[in-house]
Amino acid sequence: MLTKKKSLIVFCGMDGTGKTSLAKKLAQYLEEKGVAVELRHGHSYSISKNSFSFSDAKVGSLRCFLWLALPIAFLDNLFTFYFKYIPAIKRKSLICDRYFYDKIARMLYYGVCNKWVAKVYVKLLPRPDFIFFLDVEPQQAYLRKGEYNEEGLFKFRQVYSYISLCLSAPVINTSVSIEASHKEVLSYLK
Repeated sequence: MLTKKKSLIVFCGMDGTGKTSLAKKLAQYLEEKGVAVELRHGHSYSISKNSFSFSDAKVGSLRCFLWLALPIAFLDNLFTFYFKYIPAIKRKSLICDRYFYDKIARMLYYGVCNKWVAKVYVKLLPRPDFIFFLDVEPQQAYLRKGEYNEEGLFKFRQVYSYISLCLSAPVINTSVSIEASHKEVLSYLK
């Protein structure tokens, strides 16, 4: 399993898919197996810490500026990876509740970039050892979190589906119990 090598494991997906729950469950499981683990929320970027809190209106008014800032966002991702994630991985396995792919999903969702730019961006980012895209019906995600309306969640679901296809990454259906989803994650880790 993960005892020989320190790994970067990331959970991505729209709000309400169970990223935090699965990341915590996996961290607890690995710790019980004697694997040193650090759990980190992916919103902890170096430069653009508050980029996830932009409202629809703010993104709309800043769209041109944000498009021009894409190279800066990419450099921020690289800086975060090499100066925050790599040092952590040298000490223990790192589990991220969100990753840089979630930022790309937001950029696609808000129309800051198109699919072609997102695909290039995704391919240039450092690839984790294990990537899990979590998926659930928008209605269920709304009931779990309620941050976006069902229409917004449907659009996010399409965006995440596109990114997971670009990466050929596994998609875990989290409409089942957390134990069943956890078991599926473990099957990929073995």
